[in-house]
Amino acid sequence: MYSNYSSRLVYWANVEFSYEPGSRHHGEYEGGFVYCFVQASDARDALEQFQIEFAGRKLGIRFIEFISLYADVPWQSEKDQLHYDKIAARASTSEEVIFDSFEIYERR
Repeated sequence: MYSNYSSRLVYWANVEFSYEPGSRHHGEYEGGFVYCFVQASDARDALEQFQIEFAGRKLGIRFIEFISLYADVPWQSEKDQLHYDKIAARASTSEEVIFDSFEIYERR
């Protein structure tokens, strides 16, 4: 289940975010979506780590579509399966939040 520690597993989330004042892209872009992965003892611990990481980057969390255990997630293509499994594997050996590519949308 992708973890170095038996009590800590890899959780992932799909987060919609906004660029807050002081962030690198504030005023340039409105926000976006990103998958993020982290080792955690449970979903609540994962949420706390995501909140800390987003706040440190001056990104506001608008909406969290889900937070769940990343274990045997079936992807529709082998390419996606390999891509996300690699990110989960990186998260399993790190104490940090690991991000996939940020998908952004522009200001209106």
